[in-house]
Amino acid sequence: MSRPMRREYLGTLLLLAAGGVLGLVSAGRSWAMVHLRTSFAESSTAVSGNDLAPLVSAVPLVALAAVVLVPAVRGAGRRVAGGLLVLLAGAAIAATVVVAADLRGRVRQWVLDAPGQSDSVVEVTTYPAWPALVMLGSVMVAVAGGLIALRGPAWPGMGSRYERPGSARGTGRQPKELDTTQSKPNPAEAWDALDRGDDPTA
Repeated sequence: MSRPMRREYLGTLLLLAAGGVLGLVSAGRSWAMVHLRTSFAESSTAVSGNDLAPLVSAVPLVALAAVVLVPAVRGAGRRVAGGLLVLLAGAAIAATVVVAADLRGRVRQWVLDAPGQSDSVVEVTTYPAWPALVMLGSVMVAVAGGLIALRGPAWPGMGSRYERPGSARGTGRQPKELDTTQSKPNPAEAWDALDRGDDPTA
């Protein structure tokens, strides 16, 4: 594998891993803080991206798994894996955009839909940077998936570095058997040599 192709291969896997980590961390952070009031006291509840859109944390997990899967498959398998990454990343971006467009309203609705919820919402504090980082991570996963689908089949697979070109398995040639017919002594010639006084083993 040429050096530019090796850089492209490793760079794509690093991009995929970075996008997965960024999306996973950002989805687990608090996208909003809800302040509730009851008849007796007030309380606060943190709402994460996983609460509002579970897909945004599922896609990064798939991306991180693909970092291990892509080197293990070849050809059409990489095209399929890359295409799925693009589709899933696109779905995560769409889900994040829908939530971020009305983050405060989505948080209020999530609180009201919680089982046994009877408290009144006093205030909702949002942190829009985390949805933005989730979208950035999803874009990174989508770009990496596109590169895997388009360029991945040309990259080497796991264990290819151990295959020797021209080996018996790779070329279909069987190793030649050693010709030992000339090394076997002829009994008649040995007796003739003894009659002449020569050493037949010399």
